[in-house]
Amino acid sequence: MQFTKVKELRKLGNDYWKFWVASAVSMAASNILQFVLSLYVLEITGSATVFALMLSIVFVPRMLITPIAGVLADKVDRSRFMAKVLMAEGVILLVYTFLAGFFALNVAAIFVLVLGLEIGEVFYNACEGSIIPLLVKDDMLKDAIAVSKVDDGIVYVLSPMIAALIYSNVSLQMAFAFVMLLNLAAGFMQLTINTKHVSVVDKNGIHFLEDFKEGVGAISSNHKIRRLVVAMPLINAFFGATFSVSILYLIREVYDLSAYYYGMYNSVTAMTSIIIPVVVAPYISKYDPSRIFSISTRLIAAEIAGIGFIVILSLNGILAVIPAIVMIIILDCMTIAEAIPMQIAMSILIQTNVKKELLGRTTTTIGMMSMVSVALGELLFGYLADTCVVYISIFVGAIGIGTGSALYSLLKDNKKE
Repeated sequence: MQFTKVKELRKLGNDYWKFWVASAVSMAASNILQFVLSLYVLEITGSATVFALMLSIVFVPRMLITPIAGVLADKVDRSRFMAKVLMAEGVILLVYTFLAGFFALNVAAIFVLVLGLEIGEVFYNACEGSIIPLLVKDDMLKDAIAVSKVDDGIVYVLSPMIAALIYSNVSLQMAFAFVMLLNLAAGFMQLTINTKHVSVVDKNGIHFLEDFKEGVGAISSNHKIRRLVVAMPLINAFFGATFSVSILYLIREVYDLSAYYYGMYNSVTAMTSIIIPVVVAPYISKYDPSRIFSISTRLIAAEIAGIGFIVILSLNGILAVIPAIVMIIILDCMTIAEAIPMQIAMSILIQTNVKKELLGRTTTTIGMMSMVSVALGELLFGYLADTCVVYISIFVGAIGIGTGSALYSLLKDNKKE
């Protein structure tokens, strides 16, 4: 299949493309706000540990709410529920827009905001991660998953640049207002999507514990999914923290470059996120997703180790800062080029091996484990950035990802599900 043909793209359906746009807008809102708040907290505290604590605070709602969110995602109209979540987040941001106009928000106020929005994200992601099979025909599912990653790339390119421009040239208050409008726009678009939802709530209502256990059972009974559940949290913990903490700390605190340059750095590297899905989409369904996942993670570990060596050279005066940044950008783009097929392969493995009525519970359980591990990884990397030379944490990231990849390969067997 060649995705450059418009008629092939149209086969995905109007509801899928509405979801694609709404998802891109809501993702942009989330990314812009996270980027702005990260810069704000790092600026007012100067501490990588406090900054990492803000990122890792998502651990709390993920642990407490994910089982409930996963069950609800399998019982309710996913699109309308997502719309309600986005509008609720818009109300929270409206309150903070007014507060930011009268007060200088401290770290505690930012933490409360992050917690509130993260609760909404848990419910939203529970539905988003399981809605695509309800929007497209079964024979288009793999292609729909691949195409869904294209909007990720567009958002990753634009959101850091927009966030940096808002933060550097306008105000925190205007950032809140802008993100609020994006959330509301995405929410209204979600209301127009028809998922052909059929209620599965029986006469006795929803049984959260029993229903959640059913989702966990879907994971434990499938070897392909079990392998992911064991390896993916470890890989995510070290991959995410390497770039969200160590690379940010390197550029802003060690190299002492401005927020604008960091935004440009992210936008340049994220260009890869637009190109790669378009390139791999016609071919990825032809290969074993397990093999794609295994090879991609090994290459990512090697590329992050390469970034560590470049940082050593630059900090010892062997390599100037600008050439070092250019080389890091190249390697960063290479890791993104590997990460996107890895993510597509993971989504295909999950959504083609789990029943539609269990997808909400399954995806949220896997997501919870990964997000908790990412939170712990960010805490670890924040501590390492404050106490060690920055390249130490980068090498730790490479070792962690390599370990996760090796573990995934070791768990391979010849069983056929």
